[in-house]
Amino acid sequence: MENEEIERIKRFLNANGYLIRKSDIAWIFNKIAEELDRREEDNRIVRRELLCEVITTMKEIKIITELPGVSEERVKINPCGRQLEIIAENEKRKYYELINLPEQADTHKFKSTFLNGFLEVTLKKNQKKKKRVDSRINRCKPMIY
Repeated sequence: MENEEIERIKRFLNANGYLIRKSDIAWIFNKIAEELDRREEDNRIVRRELLCEVITTMKEIKIITELPGVSEERVKINPCGRQLEIIAENEKRKYYELINLPEQADTHKFKSTFLNGFLEVTLKKNQKKKKRVDSRINRCKPMIY
């Protein structure tokens, strides 16, 4: 974890009444990382859901997910119909996530950025407006044979 991130966490905790030093935060994260590595070395499978958010705005859809310990070159993003498949791995871990996308998502073009273990994928929304159907006009008509 970088100094800037640790400093941001420290400011947040201090603003909420928790007096904590930068070194305390770094120590906590190092202990968590050591424990995860120890469990993997002991051949125990550690399963947990990846943090993943789908944020929809007026013009685009953003998917933000964590991929800790993975480099950008080892991340694959595959749009599959109305889903987005994310595959990533490093020497110790493999990640696989299948994310359901809103109907308006244009999966033909997307932009992605990867920073500090977080992947952000941005998709544009289809601009085609669906025609409103007046239910009074478009009622089922009886079939005549």
